[in-house]
Amino acid sequence: MNTVKRLWLFLFVVLMILPRWSDAQVKYDYFLREGNGEIMQGHYVDAIKKLNVAIAAKEDGFEAFFLRGIAKFSLGDYQGAVNDFSKTLDIHNLYTRAYFYRGICRDRLYDYAHALSDYNKALEIDPFNPEVFMARGDTRIHLHDFKNAVSDYTKALHLDNKKAGAWLNRGVARHFLHQDSAAIEDMNKAIKLDYFNKDAWLKRGMIRYEMDSVNSALTDFTHVVAMDSTYPLVYFQRALTYLKLSDTTGALHDYSKVLQLDSTNSLTYYNRALVYTAQKKYQLALQDMNKVVALNPFNVYGRFNRGTVNFSLKNYKDAEQDFTRAIKIFPDFAGAYINRAAVREKLGKSRAAYADRLTAKAIIRKVNGNDKNMAALYSRYADSAYFSKMMEFEADFVSGEAKRGRIQFDRVKIEPKPDFFIVNAFRLPDSVTAKYRKSAYFDEKLTQFNTGNPLGIKLAFTTRQWPVSDDKAFSELQRIDRNTLILGDTAGSWFMRGVINSMLQNYSVAIAAYDSVVKYNPDFLYAYFNRAASRVERDEFVYSDQQYQNTITISMTSGSQPPKKLPPPNHRESLKDYTRVIALYPGLPFTYYNRANLKIFIKDYQDAINDYSKAIQLEPAMAEAYFNRALTLLYLREDKLACKDLSKSGELGLKESYNIIKRYCTK
Repeated sequence: MNTVKRLWLFLFVVLMILPRWSDAQVKYDYFLREGNGEIMQGHYVDAIKKLNVAIAAKEDGFEAFFLRGIAKFSLGDYQGAVNDFSKTLDIHNLYTRAYFYRGICRDRLYDYAHALSDYNKALEIDPFNPEVFMARGDTRIHLHDFKNAVSDYTKALHLDNKKAGAWLNRGVARHFLHQDSAAIEDMNKAIKLDYFNKDAWLKRGMIRYEMDSVNSALTDFTHVVAMDSTYPLVYFQRALTYLKLSDTTGALHDYSKVLQLDSTNSLTYYNRALVYTAQKKYQLALQDMNKVVALNPFNVYGRFNRGTVNFSLKNYKDAEQDFTRAIKIFPDFAGAYINRAAVREKLGKSRAAYADRLTAKAIIRKVNGNDKNMAALYSRYADSAYFSKMMEFEADFVSGEAKRGRIQFDRVKIEPKPDFFIVNAFRLPDSVTAKYRKSAYFDEKLTQFNTGNPLGIKLAFTTRQWPVSDDKAFSELQRIDRNTLILGDTAGSWFMRGVINSMLQNYSVAIAAYDSVVKYNPDFLYAYFNRAASRVERDEFVYSDQQYQNTITISMTSGSQPPKKLPPPNHRESLKDYTRVIALYPGLPFTYYNRANLKIFIKDYQDAINDYSKAIQLEPAMAEAYFNRALTLLYLREDKLACKDLSKSGELGLKESYNIIKRYCTK
């Protein structure tokens, strides 16, 4: 009898658990399939969203982590992808593809030793995989281990001699080993196997260029243009080839074509400026150098060469500023001191010019001494007075076709996410509902209010302007006023008046309404919250407007009076309001986020980071907090920490994170 009872109990437990497990498995399978489909279509951000749901349904589903890693890899979030591939391997440590892709990501992050380790592990599991040999060969090229790279590509070809990429990259490795005839033979084989592979033609052209087979290189580049007229790199390479042929007209045409395709390619502006300078077209050169500096403000060569152009134009004050900035970026830049000395002589600053010459001579003496470290450091910059020298610039030579689905190549304005406001989430048309709903947050108190209030009001926290017309807003306000007065809720009536005026950006009216709220109810925490956010918006707008008006006034006067410098708002009252909210409700994450934004305004960066961190602790899914903390960390040059936050904000749905990762996390 006891046995029967135990059996029935066991069956009951199984039947209770089975539906939950089955639901979770079905949900996992569905979103895994959907995520994979999004990847196949190149919709990588949407794929991540769906795979997040799959992972939440089944935390030990290695396939979902792997696919999310692939999506992040495709978006250029290599560290985020490494994390997902590592999680895959924690669950399934014999999954070859995870080692393979983690190795590629580590290679992109310049972590070559760990990349090789991953490839070796993959080959232990699957020693007959040509793709892994090819990837290991690529990493060995990056390590300048060209001999072993050739060996890896050869092993890949023994396994599959139809791998055009292996022929192509073995040709590159052989070129670096000065085996140019063999290199060209490999390139020819790659092109024969994959005639429409533009990179094969491009790389063969680049090797021919370096071999001084300039006309053959030009033929290859022109063939690539015929295959893909949207590929900036081929125009750039062809421009270099035209210069070698002394055809500056052709070079300028191709540089201009690069910039037509990508108006933010600073390396091309730099090179075009060098051509204009050689032609003594200094004004055109200056325009291009201005672009270079705007895109790469910390690049020493951009500053230095703009200073030289300004000197040629007799813009001596501007030239002095450029050389001074170059020295600030690299204090041992002898050429900048020498040129600044020449500029200062023109400005009548003989004593300062003399001091610059002494400093330059001291650097040169030190360089010619026994200080090997200084010699190595100086060697990077010693020839900086020559226009042919280049440094790293932010330049992405990617064709339009290759950018499909890869939003990291989109150009976006980098700015922090704005403050949260409590808004009246008016019902929206179905076509835009999802767009705004996904940016809305709720806390426990708001949820209780939304489900329990008799007027059908739905409040939400959001950083987006909720779309509502003036007529609809005021009509709603009148309805609420009538009903709240009947109910006797005076503070509530004033609060809704404030909310709707905040939404319409009538900040002064809104602030007065919130003042009335706290007069009737000193513990109405949401009134303090919205009052603080409204006051910040109003004060920043007034400050910006005053600056603009001041600029207009000065430009219209003939006097020489300098413009009056306006002090920025100190935001003390808003800080007090946020502190009051925290005292009333320390578990509200949006208060810490808004206070962090405010602290950025007043340049209290470390405290801002602390507040963003507190917001994340309370609401781990707040993408905006990760994003803004990342921008603050980037400003403080904490790039590694910033990139980790950007990966998380991208995973949580902020698409622009991947653009910033591309700019700052894959150098």
